[in-house]
Amino acid sequence: MYIHKRVPVILTLCFLFSGLLSSCYKKDIQVGSELAESHTRIITVDTVGVLLSSFVLDSFPTNGNSFALIGNYHDTYTGKTNASTFFQLGLPTLAEDLLPKSAVYDSLVLFLKPNGYYYGDTTQPLAISIYQLAEQPVAKVLSNGQQEIYNRSSFALKGAPLASFSRLIRPRNETDTITVRLPQAMGEEFYQKIQNKASEFTSSTNFLDYFRGLCLQPTNNNAGAVYGFNMGDSSISMRLHYHLTVPDKQDKVLEFVMTNSSLQFNRILTDRQGTLLEKTFANQQEFVSNNTHPYAITQSGTGVYLKARFPSLRDVLKINEVVRLMDARLEIKPIRGSYSMFVNQLPGTLFMKSTDITNVPGGILTDTTGGGTPMIRRPEIDYLYGASTKYTFHVTSYINALLNTPGSIDNGLFILEEDPAAAKQINRAVIGNYLNGTNYQTRLILNLLTIE
Repeated sequence: MYIHKRVPVILTLCFLFSGLLSSCYKKDIQVGSELAESHTRIITVDTVGVLLSSFVLDSFPTNGNSFALIGNYHDTYTGKTNASTFFQLGLPTLAEDLLPKSAVYDSLVLFLKPNGYYYGDTTQPLAISIYQLAEQPVAKVLSNGQQEIYNRSSFALKGAPLASFSRLIRPRNETDTITVRLPQAMGEEFYQKIQNKASEFTSSTNFLDYFRGLCLQPTNNNAGAVYGFNMGDSSISMRLHYHLTVPDKQDKVLEFVMTNSSLQFNRILTDRQGTLLEKTFANQQEFVSNNTHPYAITQSGTGVYLKARFPSLRDVLKINEVVRLMDARLEIKPIRGSYSMFVNQLPGTLFMKSTDITNVPGGILTDTTGGGTPMIRRPEIDYLYGASTKYTFHVTSYINALLNTPGSIDNGLFILEEDPAAAKQINRAVIGNYLNGTNYQTRLILNLLTIE
């Protein structure tokens, strides 16, 4: 700690009369001769230990986001993540005279357009296999009517893949799209049933009984990247191409897009073997940073929360006569070399939720400016040296409450990019604990007003 400066006696009286006595942590300070002979100081304390851990959810809902994550990502810190997506397709608009007898079938394809998000190594090809579902997805219905399908859920697939492809993806190139031709016999059957107005194509219910949906999953476990695709538009769709011949050739297409977003979900599995997050006993969910792994992790998209506690916080009350906490800020420091601009980007923003010994997420911490605005912070990135990279949160109100609450040693904060149930990314940050060098230690910095 260090001392800023001594405050003159006249300023002392101003501080005391402006309400400082209402937030004393020790006995009330009395105005009188005793005070006149005392001295006030503002001191900075940065030695309060921040205990970091990673809390891993057993499972979490991934449906209803209208967003697909597909691919493989291998990471030294978090393990090997495999992402696939399940969804159903709805019928296109089928007008009475849509397919005249003179129309000619061309092809049935799956069309995919990346939305620009990726995480991992894009120099490796993306290899995907396309399967037809053998059963319709079913969601768990909660008491409030909400439907949930989880990251570990799966539904039966129908035989061998309909098709596969493998190639390099340029996700930031808006013109880069993927078109995969589906079996000719399947396309011709679709075409004939539509042309003949078969019952399978007369209603959505009949169609989903006939064609239950698709699963897109990585063909292998090779290292590469996970890519994002929008599902609320036609970024992933099945397209039936045909053409008219009268009076001249006209190319036409019928487009089958996702229906019922509550039944579209991402299956996200991570092999944690050899990492800090590998279980050492059954049902383990919390992993405390240690000498071997002097860091903790936040990765909302795979169900990992960064947790911070301050078990020695109330020891600051032993410093002289603490009158008031003037300011508290938490500096969260990623470890140098654990992130980069292109492959392992840091989360674009982080926010905080309170928690306690139960590890149940509580309320979102809000900005001190009022209005209940969530406190959301972007990283300050030092790409040259790494030592100054950090997320900074002003947590004065929260720390003040802990200082005034005996028995709050197990209370802490979850720090995350998104709620896992709403996550559309798998960005991660590796955050240094007190065992790291001073440049990469997460620190709680307090400015205290004291009286001697």
